[in-house]
Amino acid sequence: MKKLALIVLLLVFGTSVAFAQSGDAKATSGSVYSQIGIGYPLSTSNSAAQSMGLLGVSFNETFVGTIANPAHWGNTVYGLGVGEIGIDSYSASDGTGSVTNSNFSVGQFQLQLPIIRGELGVSGSFTPVTEAKFRTFEQKTLTIGDNFQGETIDFNLENRGSGGLNRAELGLGWRINSNISVGYAASLYFLSMDDSYVARFPQSPYRNVNFNIETSGHSFGHRVGTFIRLPNLLREDDQLGIGATINLPVELNAERKQTGIIDNGAVTLTKNLQNADGPIKLPTKVSGGVSYSPSNMWMIGLEGLYEGWSGYENDFKPSENQMFVDRYKMGLGVQYFPYVTGSTNFLSNFKYRAGASYDTGHLDIDGQRINTLKFAFGIGIRSPRSNSSIDLSVEYGIRGTQTSNLVQENIWGVRLTLNLAEVMFFRPKLQ
Repeated sequence: MKKLALIVLLLVFGTSVAFAQSGDAKATSGSVYSQIGIGYPLSTSNSAAQSMGLLGVSFNETFVGTIANPAHWGNTVYGLGVGEIGIDSYSASDGTGSVTNSNFSVGQFQLQLPIIRGELGVSGSFTPVTEAKFRTFEQKTLTIGDNFQGETIDFNLENRGSGGLNRAELGLGWRINSNISVGYAASLYFLSMDDSYVARFPQSPYRNVNFNIETSGHSFGHRVGTFIRLPNLLREDDQLGIGATINLPVELNAERKQTGIIDNGAVTLTKNLQNADGPIKLPTKVSGGVSYSPSNMWMIGLEGLYEGWSGYENDFKPSENQMFVDRYKMGLGVQYFPYVTGSTNFLSNFKYRAGASYDTGHLDIDGQRINTLKFAFGIGIRSPRSNSSIDLSVEYGIRGTQTSNLVQENIWGVRLTLNLAEVMFFRPKLQ
């Protein structure tokens, strides 16, 4: 019960931090490409898969919770809890200059419990799906009156954004037999984004103009998964894993509210700043892969992802719809668990993982795909008294291009994940 209370405490703390960070857009910022659409898509893989550049659909660990594939929940033996936090550093540059910023984030939270141990399991989770956290700054010139005799005014336009799409999910996994598992999850998606604009006139008597756009929405989603386990395939104690999941398309019932102020005084909005509602259509997502374990010490995995973003529609930003294209992602990773040999060497106490991934991205701007190449490395620190562990992963990635006056980002990311095992079920001690 103490471990369960710790998970609840982490969840409450993490949620409060998330709200504080989203409200403090002045202090942090993420990818500049999160300004487009409803934010940049985030990885929803577990801690083990993140350290290998994978999705986590083709393998699972007994003592690590996962939300990547609902079919894995059918193999649940112990109660599992997962909590994640991370920080990313973005060094963005274009043809004129560069800027560096950082972004603290609270990731997924999950509670995974067995109903029938090793046969039927349930999972409840909260997961960020997209994130919008950005700041752009432009210097512009406005001419008032006749082009030849009118007054020229210099002004600054600043745009800050925060929020994104989140998912609360409840699902069930069933291990049909020793080789095949299936799973289903029902989700509630909810969108919350704040977009603020400030026009400042530093060398004129004109007052600053501020307006804010709040976009919100919700909808239900569904996903299914399957996992095939083939033990003793090529040799004794080896295993081949094959996994796949499908996320069905989602249509958000969205609403947009706009407010404007001048020097903290309320003003009447123009016809161009009206409240509105309409749909936002999210694409189908298909992921799959294979993993092979020649022994319980080693595993190598190859996994891929497809998202049909070319069908994305947003009634609030119709001019952006043409920027969205189908997304493909591939990852290759390996893990090594030396502790299973019983070695007492210090370096044998950890889990080691490494891998790389290539993501074509879901954006095409001026004929340029905003792709991402990432490398990852992770260490799992096992608890000496239980099956729980702490996973630390480090990522480095390159996103975008400076071609066509676009932005290229060098991304460093560090994530810390707490994996609590045996939350509800404890082995009896000998009297």
